[in-house]
Amino acid sequence: MSEGNILSAGLNELRELKELLVSLENDRALNSELSAKEEQMEKQIQMLKKQLSDKTALVAKQRSAELCATYDEQLEKTKSRLKKVRAKKEKEKSTLVSDRIVAETSEVREEGRQLEEQIKQLYKESRIPRFLNNTFVHALYIPQSVKDILIILLTLVAVLFLLPCGIYYLAFRPETIFLIVLYIVTVLVFGGIYVAVGKVTKERHPKTFEKVKSLRRELKGNRKKIHSMERAIRKDKDESQYDLEKYNSELKELEDEIERISADKKTALKKFDTETKAVIAADLAAEFAKELDPLQDLHQQTYEQQRRAEESVKNLSMKLTSEYNSYLGKENLDIGMVDELIRIMEAGMAATVKDALSLYRSGQSAAKTGENGESLNGGNDGDSTSVQVQEDNSQGAQEE
Repeated sequence: MSEGNILSAGLNELRELKELLVSLENDRALNSELSAKEEQMEKQIQMLKKQLSDKTALVAKQRSAELCATYDEQLEKTKSRLKKVRAKKEKEKSTLVSDRIVAETSEVREEGRQLEEQIKQLYKESRIPRFLNNTFVHALYIPQSVKDILIILLTLVAVLFLLPCGIYYLAFRPETIFLIVLYIVTVLVFGGIYVAVGKVTKERHPKTFEKVKSLRRELKGNRKKIHSMERAIRKDKDESQYDLEKYNSELKELEDEIERISADKKTALKKFDTETKAVIAADLAAEFAKELDPLQDLHQQTYEQQRRAEESVKNLSMKLTSEYNSYLGKENLDIGMVDELIRIMEAGMAATVKDALSLYRSGQSAAKTGENGESLNGGNDGDSTSVQVQEDNSQGAQEE
C-alpha cells in the first residue's frame, strides 16, 4: 500500500481486503459449525461413557450377587445338615439321660414307693376309705408345706366366692337375699362335709394321721432328692458315657465345613473386587470401544479443526484491526461496502480507496436527499456530478 495505509491504496489492495473479510466470515461460520459439531460429539461421548459405567456397575453387581448366592446356598445346606444332626444328637442324648435318671434314681424311687405303700397300709388297717388317701385331703387335715397352704386358700376362694357368686350370676342376679342364702347354704354344706370327714378320719384315728403326716414328710424329702439327682444329671456336661462320638465327629466336620465355605466366600469376594471387576470393566470397555473410539478420534479431529479455525479468526481479526480498522473504521469493514468501493474503482471513478470512499459517501448523501424530495432534478444532477467526478479523477490520474 502506498503511503503505508489503505486509504492511499488502489484496487488490488481493496481486493485483498475483500479476500480477508471473506476469509474471516468463512472462518467464523466454520468455527461456529465445528464448535456445535464438537459439542454434539462430546455429548455423545459422555452418554456412551455413562452407559459403559452404568453397565459395568450393573454387571459387576449381578456377578457379585451370583457369587454370593452360590456360597450362601452351600452354607444353608451345610447349616441345615448341622441342625439336623444336632437335633438327632439331642434327641438320643435326652433318651439316654432319661434312662440314666431312671437307673440312678431307681433306689430312691423304690423308697418313695414303699413310703406310699406304708400310707396305704395305714389307711387299710384303720379302715379309712381309700378315696380319702389323696393330696387334697392331706392338705386340708394335716397341712405341712406351702403347697398345702395354697390348696387350702384356693379351696376357700372356690367355696366362699366362686361357687355362690357363680350360681348367683347364672340365675341372672335375683334379689340380694338369694346371694346371702347361697353363702349360708354353701358354708353349711361344705363346712358339714369338712367336719364329718374330719371326725371319720383325723379325730377317730389321730395316731394314724400323725404317722401319715410323718410319712408324707419323708415322702416329700424323697421327691426332693429325686428332683435334685435328676437336675444334677441333666446339668452334667460330660457326654462320654452316652456314646455320642459319631454325632460329635460329624458335627465337628460340618462346623469346619461352614468355616471353610465362609473363608472361601470372603476370599472369592476379595478376588472379585481386586481382579474380576477389572476384567469385566475391560471386556465391556472393549465392547463399547467399537463405537466410542471412532467417535473420540472424530471428536479430536473436529477439535483440531475448530481450534485452527478459531486461531484463524483471531489472526484475521487482529490483522484487520491493526491494518484497516483505524483508517476505515469498523463500520466500513463490511463485504458489501467493500464491493461497492471495488465497483466504483473498477468503473474508473476513483483511483484510491479514499476517493472511492468519498464518492460512496456523497452518493449515499445524494440518495438520502432524493428520498426526502429536496431536489426535483436529483437524477440529472447526479449524472452531471458523476461526470464531473470522473473528469476530476482522470485529471488527477494524469497529474500523478
